[in-house]
Amino acid sequence: IPEEPPMPETTPASPDPAPAPPAPPTIPPQEIPVTTTAPPEPTRAAPPAPDLDAIRAEADRAAVERIAAYEPVLAAARGLVTPDMLDTMREAAIRDRVSPEVLRGRLWEAFTGGAARPSLPARPDTGPSNEDPSQILDAMAEALAARTMPGYQAPATGRHTEFLGWRPSDMIGELLRARGERNVPRNPTILAERAFHTTSDFPALLSAAANKMLLAAYAPAAPTYRTLFLRRDFRDFKPHRHLRVGDFPTLLPLSENGEVQAGTMSESQELVFLQTFARRIRVTRQMLVNDDLGAFTDFASMIGRRVADFENATAYALVNSAGGDGPTLTAGAAAVFGTAAARANKAGAGTALDLPNLALGRAAVMRQKTLDGLPIAVGAQMRLLVGPNQELAARQLTVSVQATQTSNANVYAGFVQPLVEPLIPANRWYLFSDPMAAPVYVYGYLNGAEGPQVTTGNVQGVDGVEVSVIFDFGVGAIDWRGAWFNPGT
Repeated sequence: IPEEPPMPETTPASPDPAPAPPAPPTIPPQEIPVTTTAPPEPTRAAPPAPDLDAIRAEADRAAVERIAAYEPVLAAARGLVTPDMLDTMREAAIRDRVSPEVLRGRLWEAFTGGAARPSLPARPDTGPSNEDPSQILDAMAEALAARTMPGYQAPATGRHTEFLGWRPSDMIGELLRARGERNVPRNPTILAERAFHTTSDFPALLSAAANKMLLAAYAPAAPTYRTLFLRRDFRDFKPHRHLRVGDFPTLLPLSENGEVQAGTMSESQELVFLQTFARRIRVTRQMLVNDDLGAFTDFASMIGRRVADFENATAYALVNSAGGDGPTLTAGAAAVFGTAAARANKAGAGTALDLPNLALGRAAVMRQKTLDGLPIAVGAQMRLLVGPNQELAARQLTVSVQATQTSNANVYAGFVQPLVEPLIPANRWYLFSDPMAAPVYVYGYLNGAEGPQVTTGNVQGVDGVEVSVIFDFGVGAIDWRGAWFNPGT
């Protein structure tokens, strides 16, 4: 049975979609005006006008603090970049108003960026710089001394000229800035209060100025007692035993066996004491506020001369004690001058100062014996000590004259030096050997600190600073052999 061919598959056609209904016409929306009433705004007060002066002051203060903060950064960079680079960086930072941290970053970039490094000298100057607070303080002290003490010789060259016209309050402010203080007040009253703080440099400034003025007045003074006394300083305040050593033993011929024979030296001891003398003055806050340091400067400039006069008076008080015989010595338990055989260095009765009596006194001194029995050495020139009453006679006996006859010549001219001292009373006169050859009296200071010392310090519970002058000085008699005393008529 023949197979019928397959019927092709047919997909029934989908019916056409129904036509879309026509779109309704578009009607634009109409705007309906709405009227609203805004509530009235509340009335506000007008803002106050800004204080331009306060703003400017604050800006200036901030600028000063910022510029001051540059200096530690620049100081730390010295040696890393050249000085010219430091100046350039400082000017740029001030112009750009950058912070210190930004300046530090710029300096680091300049260093690491291959900038030329400064060459250090083989022997760099290691002395203090002009910004050292101690150098500034010393210059201010020089300025105070030069300004207030007539005749004070300040160094020809120095920084002190910068501060000659400064008030004390200005100096206090500058010292605070040198110590790194940023907020330095300008009010003199506040600066005066700061001056009396324990960390202030003002007491040190007063002390330095006072020492300079005191030394300038003390050094030129030439008390006459120093021509007669031998200087022997003290190590401490204990009684000092001044040893008087005798002569070296006489030399003996050396024996055939080469033995050197031993000898002995005689000695005697006298006690001399060191004493402390002091005075003080107070510098108050009112003086600083008024910029009036007159009392302090007068005190400092006059104390030098006063101390020199005090030394002289103390020494001659010892010489004039016991009616001119002097203090009692340990050796012999007798005064320095006496008529007895133990001393034999005083005239039995007072005489006029003339050539025969001068020769008698000089011979009496030269007849004295040392501890070992040898004639003493009187030195190249003896000292003739007199008071005002005997000045004319002393100078007539010692002046050098061009005489045509031997009887008219002053035979002791050049051998005896006249010394006139107002503290020698009446008509007394003395002959002293050279103190280096045969000392009779000695004087000295503590550890060689010649002259007075000025110290300053705050006073507990008092608004001020005390300036104290301390003077350690001692005089004493150690022998009798090198002098002669005549009570005069």
